Amino acid sequence: MLAALTLAQTCHGLDRAVIGLVLKPIGSEFHLTGAQLGLLAGLAYGLPFALAAIPFGYAADRFTRKSLLTGALLAWSGATALCAMTGGYAGLLGGRAAVGLAEAGGSPTGLSILSDYFGADRRSTAIGIWYLSSGIGFAVAFFVGGMIVANHGWRITFLVAGLPGLLVAPLVFLTVKEPRRGALDRIAGTLSKETLAHRLRLLFARPGIAWGVLAITCIATGIYGMSTWLVTYLVDSHAMSLPRAGMIVAIAYGLLGSVGGLGAGWGVDRVHARAGGFDSARTAWIGAGIPVVTAITGLAAVSAPSSSAAVAWIMAAGMFSAAYNGPVNAMIVTQAGPQLRGLAVACVQTSANLIGVGLGAWLIGKVSDVVGGRNGVAWGIGAAMIFCLFGGVFLMLAACQIRAHAPAPDAY
Repeated sequence: MLAALTLAQTCHGLDRAVIGLVLKPIGSEFHLTGAQLGLLAGLAYGLPFALAAIPFGYAADRFTRKSLLTGALLAWSGATALCAMTGGYAGLLGGRAAVGLAEAGGSPTGLSILSDYFGADRRSTAIGIWYLSSGIGFAVAFFVGGMIVANHGWRITFLVAGLPGLLVAPLVFLTVKEPRRGALDRIAGTLSKETLAHRLRLLFARPGIAWGVLAITCIATGIYGMSTWLVTYLVDSHAMSLPRAGMIVAIAYGLLGSVGGLGAGWGVDRVHARAGGFDSARTAWIGAGIPVVTAITGLAAVSAPSSSAAVAWIMAAGMFSAAYNGPVNAMIVTQAGPQLRGLAVACVQTSANLIGVGLGAWLIGKVSDVVGGRNGVAWGIGAAMIFCLFGGVFLMLAACQIRAHAPAPDAY
């Protein structure tokens, strides 16, 4: 089950990340500004994602989750492949909007299923493994995609990126069994008939949820923006070839990001095991330090005087880029309880994509236009890193709130 869900989410990461690799050739072909490219990479994807995430989360708490996931996977993969056929900028905006709309169903369904297979004692590790998908998808997009762009152009890159999901969707439907909701929590939940507004009020009344959503939103602004523009930064500021820049980003945010994400999830579960059990406040405190380190290494990367130093700091930033996922999401789904998990993940994804993804990529492009020159993107990435620092502060506030209201609320 975990392998199948991770594979499905890898297709999510691949189709989401591929836009960062093709920004340079698309901008050259259609004569686009940095702000226009930022809109394509950010808000064109993030706004539809945000609009669809809450309905998907609501559905994930009420209907068969594996069917929702299968349908969403087919839709976002098909939309990615169809981006290859667009005739201009407007078509690309529409294609990326369709990808964002469908990908909104991936995390609420996947994390909800996963949380009913793994109890709190193993949940951070399981989520860390599941989030390997982001790193693997990113690595495939930038490593393999870099070679495809160089040899066959950006259109074929979109086509190839969309094909894996069309093959994985039937596998997910046939191999993943729908688990009983709340079976591994203190109280096994039952489906309820409350309205969406009532469920949202219940969710955000639970300690740590609001601060956790704000934290992930800020972290996404910095990390997604940086990872999307890194190839362009290396090409512009350090005169690297696009395939070499893509390989560097693939190693940093794909391979090393996966190692960091898995290590952090496993490490948090080991800490809890030695301390006598899962503790949401302790998890939030551990998670708070990760985006701070990410910001420091990211700022060092874009201010490095040489390409070798920049690459070294990019590798360090990549290692920490996904490390927050396991701990912070484990805290959120545990605090939400089994009957509100899909909605909780949807709220995270809505805010992170509408504000984080939408703002992060656009902000870097806009700063690049204002500053201009070969280091414009570097200044944009530096500005985005400030948001990671805020993310760390919000996680500290989440930890304090959870501790003040301990024990965590029972399942809904």
